[in-house]
Amino acid sequence: MDAELRFSYRQSSVGFSPERLEFDGNVTVLRQLDIEQDVLCICYTETYEFLAAGLTDGTVKLYKTNSKGENFQLRDIEITQKPSPVTSIKHRPVHRSHPITRTIIATYVNGCVKCWHYPSSQCLYTIREKRQTLGLAYHNHLPKFVTVGNDAKIFLYDEETKKLERAFQASESLEVMDGHKSRVFCACFNPKSAHELISGGWDDTIQFWDTRQPHALRRISGVHICGDALDISKNGREILSCAWQRDNSIQLWDYGSGKHLVTVEPDSYSSLLYCGKYVTNMFLACGGSDTNLFRVVDLRSHATLAMVRNLTGGTYSFDIGPVNPKYAKKTRTVFVVPQLAFCAGRQIFEIDAQPG
Repeated sequence: MDAELRFSYRQSSVGFSPERLEFDGNVTVLRQLDIEQDVLCICYTETYEFLAAGLTDGTVKLYKTNSKGENFQLRDIEITQKPSPVTSIKHRPVHRSHPITRTIIATYVNGCVKCWHYPSSQCLYTIREKRQTLGLAYHNHLPKFVTVGNDAKIFLYDEETKKLERAFQASESLEVMDGHKSRVFCACFNPKSAHELISGGWDDTIQFWDTRQPHALRRISGVHICGDALDISKNGREILSCAWQRDNSIQLWDYGSGKHLVTVEPDSYSSLLYCGKYVTNMFLACGGSDTNLFRVVDLRSHATLAMVRNLTGGTYSFDIGPVNPKYAKKTRTVFVVPQLAFCAGRQIFEIDAQPG
């Protein structure tokens, strides 16, 4: 990991007291995994059978979620010969119209984008970008995905042809800011649009894109993004931003106008956030460093539903798991929080956090 990339992870060890791990709210730790090196990203597989973890040496490790059966790793000759940190892991969104592919896509600092068929541990294809590739986002309905990186560009790929469809970037105009000026860490497609997406990064902007246009259409300023920290509500009307900044770290925005709606205050413990997204319509989750924590927030009251603090490192990534079977038959499932997994330093936690 080069010096520039380390900057975005520089707070990972601040405030670390492993013997003083603290829990606020109704939190149950379902499982804790100790890993031999730092975990930078995690992702459940399509059927929640495995939890995939991307490590600093380029290995993707898969852990059986029911703790029965062997764990295994994804690593080919290219990564073995030239190790490079894994920056993101994603799978195609699950829909009734989509077959279960049992594949995941991982991005790497060296510019590789690798599609893995994890049951066979085979790399199906590799795309090699001439940059540091820092993140990936799937289209909600179409077999397409975008990658983001340190060159301020966004690349749109067709998953079926494995071809680059279009590159999005700022124009050469000095009069408008119609794209990013620095490295981009995340992107997110609008679930209610076939063509719209947003992105965020180090230039303190959230940029709005249409896949039919080469440059951004508009922007929101004042949001410093350092990880997978943007999300759009299921109705496509609101944006959640979780920023690596002291003030206004969690904010909600109107998608249509870009107007600021509300800032979610950090309760007693603030954090420089690396990741955040909606868990359900009622809850969001986020994690960060400085105060190393993972937090679940009730969107109705903006109060913390659950928090894990004093982690061994900053929380760089988390994913949403299945609903615990003991809650599945509840009639008011809208208030049930799925299981959550997050990584912090060299540890992975799976937790259950429910309203009291």
